[in-house]
Amino acid sequence: MRKESFEFLQELLDTPSPSGYEAAGQRLWCEYARKYADEVSTDSYGNAVAVLNPSGSPKLMLDGHVDEIGLMVKHIDDKGFVFFQRVGGVDPALIRDKRVNIHTAKGIVRGVIGATAIHLQERDKEPKTPKMHQIHIDIGAADGKAAARRVAVGDPITFDDKFEMLDKHVAVARCFDNRAGTWAVIEALRIAKAAKPKCAIYACSSIQEETGLNGALMQVANIKPDVAIAVDVTHATDTPGIDIKQHGDVKMGKGPTVSIGRENHPLVVDRLRKVAQRKKMALQIETFSLTGGTDAYAIWNKNGGVPSAILSVPNRYMHSTVEMLDLRDVEHLAELLAAFATDLKKGERFQVKL
Repeated sequence: MRKESFEFLQELLDTPSPSGYEAAGQRLWCEYARKYADEVSTDSYGNAVAVLNPSGSPKLMLDGHVDEIGLMVKHIDDKGFVFFQRVGGVDPALIRDKRVNIHTAKGIVRGVIGATAIHLQERDKEPKTPKMHQIHIDIGAADGKAAARRVAVGDPITFDDKFEMLDKHVAVARCFDNRAGTWAVIEALRIAKAAKPKCAIYACSSIQEETGLNGALMQVANIKPDVAIAVDVTHATDTPGIDIKQHGDVKMGKGPTVSIGRENHPLVVDRLRKVAQRKKMALQIETFSLTGGTDAYAIWNKNGGVPSAILSVPNRYMHSTVEMLDLRDVEHLAELLAAFATDLKKGERFQVKL
């Protein structure tokens, strides 16, 4: 990977941007995007858009979401322990014993999510995962008044896990979902720029996907694209305990995936597969998700219908603090997006003929 692109990805991954509080990540993304785009703008809620060749046609929307899952202070008890609610799909079974950063008006307050030592647990009872409201954060406060001087209800909370390379290609981070996608779309714009595409490229870094696909709903209304590709992560199913007959066969390090069905327009999918084949790019195939939706689900049926598709990066341990992927997969995805953009003919549209 290009040195500057790698450094941008690492900084983006380490910049806290929980859903609803994405400003820090968006500032970083916009700063990078201005080096390559003709225009960079944001809207009232903080969605960011970088545009290349704005007078081109068709209008191609490439969308990744910048937000990450996290927590939010819900209550401070009299003893000074902090209770919280989830922001996005946080699994309570995976967060105990974690160090966290509480983002307050005065700066970061450090804390740990408490867990009772095994010696103090009732051994004759089957252990149960506590519900979210039963878990607490300990900031070392003497009592509730001392805690309330440091944190407040509504303060967002992120996990203190940083980007790390495990070997030459494989990395872990707390929020590849979906900094990988928002990195890929602006990298695609950068790569495509040299080829002078006929289309207009709108690379989007969207907010609040984890709490309801909210940013993409705003972006599609503002941009009114002719064709859209959402970039996200998908479940790599090549680890123990996952039934590929139920969840499909997706391998980390074997290239990005394209989804088939529902919001994935057959002509757009076909074009992506042909471009990948012509460029000798690995591309895995999966069916549309029955358990969730990406920003494409917020785009495809708006404005009378926007031909859309989903490209994804295989990701192990999604919605944990140790997500893992092969950087070659996300790099190849960006290259495929750029190749797709430059393959579009002037004024081209995707319409099923009957």
